[in-house]
Amino acid sequence: QTLTEEQVETKDGPLHRLLAIDGRPLDPNQRQQDDARIERLLHDPSAQLKVKRAHDEDEQKLQTLMRLMGEAFLYDYDGFEGNLVKVKFRPNPNYNPSTYEARVVHSLAGTILINSQQQRLTKLSGRLINPVEFGYGLLGHIDNGGTVEIGRVEVGPFQWKTALIDIRLSGRLILFKTISKQEYEIRSDFRAVPDDLSLSQANELTISRILRTPGPETPPADPEATRQHFRPE
Repeated sequence: QTLTEEQVETKDGPLHRLLAIDGRPLDPNQRQQDDARIERLLHDPSAQLKVKRAHDEDEQKLQTLMRLMGEAFLYDYDGFEGNLVKVKFRPNPNYNPSTYEARVVHSLAGTILINSQQQRLTKLSGRLINPVEFGYGLLGHIDNGGTVEIGRVEVGPFQWKTALIDIRLSGRLILFKTISKQEYEIRSDFRAVPDDLSLSQANELTISRILRTPGPETPPADPEATRQHFRPE
């Protein structure tokens, strides 16, 4: 199932509104259900905090990946792809990961594309070349062969946002519970919004955009932006 959502980043966390399911606009009943979900969120501080924490954790995971890349991998120049520098990466045998998350990252090998002018990573494509064991395999493992792909785009002068997340991992945890991390998300149509935007104002913004007749696209701008998500679930 593919969900198309519009998301607005606010000072209190993100707010998203469901626009379509499998490419079809919501029917009146589906729209009513989504409106009710948003209303509950707007009046439930604990739910708002939960959403904000989940969003912050996702952003932190990406920052952790970027931070580890300088230590966890060895690199080889591999030419150009268009106007982007292409570099191969592989695990650095001298790096000793200190967390399970770092161990998963360290097991990746693949390629990255770099905007050399701004010294920004635009795309990472990696595959797990070694299984990752937890507790010497007694607590579980993640199979080798899983893939991770991340794409970044410039949304304003020297301002970049994640536009693609494609994660496909599998394995087992303790008591033989199969784990499967399958996430595919495309983000596009970035637009600037005020830094101090509230959740209520974000809700009004998404409603106005649904009601408004489509017009010319607004140029991409600030990282605090409206985004559309396409996520199979």
